[in-house]
Amino acid sequence: MFVDEIKIFVEAGRGGNGCLSFRREKYVPKGGPNGGNGGRGGDIFIIATEDAHTLVDFFYHPRFIASHGEHGKGKNQFGRDADPIHIKVPVGTVVWEGEKLLADMSKNGMIVLVAKGGRGGKGNASFTTSTQQAPRLIEKGEVGESKELRLELKLIADVGMVGLPNSGKSSLLSRLTNATPKIANYPFTTLEPQLGVVKMIAGPSFVLADIPGLIEGASSGKGLGIKFLKHLERTRLLIHLIDIFSISNYQNLLHSIQIINNELKSYSLKLGAIPQIVVFNKIDICNNRNQIYIWKDRISKKYAIPVFIISGATGEGIDKLLKHLLERFENLNLMIDENTVPQPTESVVFKPAKRFEIIHQNNVFEIYGSEIKKWVLMSDFSNRAANERFYKILKRMGVLKAMYKLGIKKGATVICEGKEFIFDPMEDRRKPNINETVQ
Repeated sequence: MFVDEIKIFVEAGRGGNGCLSFRREKYVPKGGPNGGNGGRGGDIFIIATEDAHTLVDFFYHPRFIASHGEHGKGKNQFGRDADPIHIKVPVGTVVWEGEKLLADMSKNGMIVLVAKGGRGGKGNASFTTSTQQAPRLIEKGEVGESKELRLELKLIADVGMVGLPNSGKSSLLSRLTNATPKIANYPFTTLEPQLGVVKMIAGPSFVLADIPGLIEGASSGKGLGIKFLKHLERTRLLIHLIDIFSISNYQNLLHSIQIINNELKSYSLKLGAIPQIVVFNKIDICNNRNQIYIWKDRISKKYAIPVFIISGATGEGIDKLLKHLLERFENLNLMIDENTVPQPTESVVFKPAKRFEIIHQNNVFEIYGSEIKKWVLMSDFSNRAANERFYKILKRMGVLKAMYKLGIKKGATVICEGKEFIFDPMEDRRKPNINETVQ
C-alpha cells in the first residue's frame, strides 16, 4: 500500500520533578538542602532516510510519546534525561503543523526537532541563597510539547512522465529502468506513483517517475492522477507522453496536449512552468508514419520544445531520447535546489508574543497564557513557599499590575489556567492599607 499523506500525534516527555531533601547524617547537624534537579523529558525528532519509501508505517503507528525525565534524588543526585525518539520518514517528506510549514526533509540524514521535551524541575538545593539557607521549595517538571503533525510525501525524482491513461508511461519506465510496474491495455493500470533509476553508460544517472494518467477535469477531482501530481513538483523536466496510435488528426493531437497542460497549470503554476519534452509513443503499430513526422515538426515549432517518436514496446527511438536527456542533464546538478522547498503562503511579520490575557467578570479574574500555564504546572501549590514564588512570578510578569488596573481587591477569585486562588497579596500582609498597594 502506497501512503503519501498521513497525520501523526507526537508528545515529548515531561521533565522530572525536583527533589525536596536535606542532608541527614550522624555528627553533621544542619547539613542543609541536597535535593537534586529532575531530568529532561525526551525530545522527538524527525529524520529523513533513503531506507523508507512510503508513509504506510504511520498508518498502523500514528502516535509517538517520549519518556519522562527521571525525578531528582537526595544527596544532590540529578535525574537522568529521557532518551529522544527519532521518527524516520522517506526523503522528500514535508512536515506541517496545521498550515505552518515545519520542515522539508529533502536530503538524506536531515534531522528536525518537532517536539521539545520539558526541562527538569529544580530541587530545593537550587533555591539556596545567602538569606534562605533551608528552602523547602521545589519545582515540578515542565510539560513537553504535544502536536498533531501532517506528513506529506513528495517523491524525489529528476524527470517525471505525464500523459493521458494508456499512453504507455509504465512501458517506457520498464524499458528505461529496472522498475517492474503493472502493465495492461486498459485505463488506470497505474494506481500509484512508480520510480526507477535510469543508469547511463556515460554521464549522470537520474530518477524517473511515472504518475497515474490524467484525464480532462482531473483538477476538479476526476480520475486518479491529480492525487499524485504533487510528486512532480520537485522534478526538473517532464516527459509528456502521447499515444500517437489513438490520434486521428492534428486537431485531436493539439487537444490531447492541451488537456494535460491545462491540468498541470490548474494544479499549480509552478508545475505548469516545468520544462517539457513531447514524446509520441506506440509508433510500432502506426501505419501513417509520414503524417506523424509532419505532426512532430509542427508541434515542435508551435511549442518550441523537442519532440521524439518512440516505441516503448520495441525500443525504437529510445536511443535518441536518452541522448537528449543525457545532454540536458550533463551540466546540471541533479540534487534538489532551494526552489523546490515549499514556502509559506504569507510573509511572516514578527509580533511580540502576548504573555498573558486577563478576563474580568463579577470579581473573578481569569488569567490565560502559555507562560502562565507552564508555571502553574511546575508549581507545587501544597507548599507555602511555592505559592509565594508563584505570586512573585506573576508580579514580575506584570500580571499583578494589570489586575490592579482592573480593580482587583483582596478576597477576589483568581483563576490561572484552571487553578483557582483567593487573592491575598503579600503586600497586604505588610501594609494594612490596601489603597497604598493599589497606588
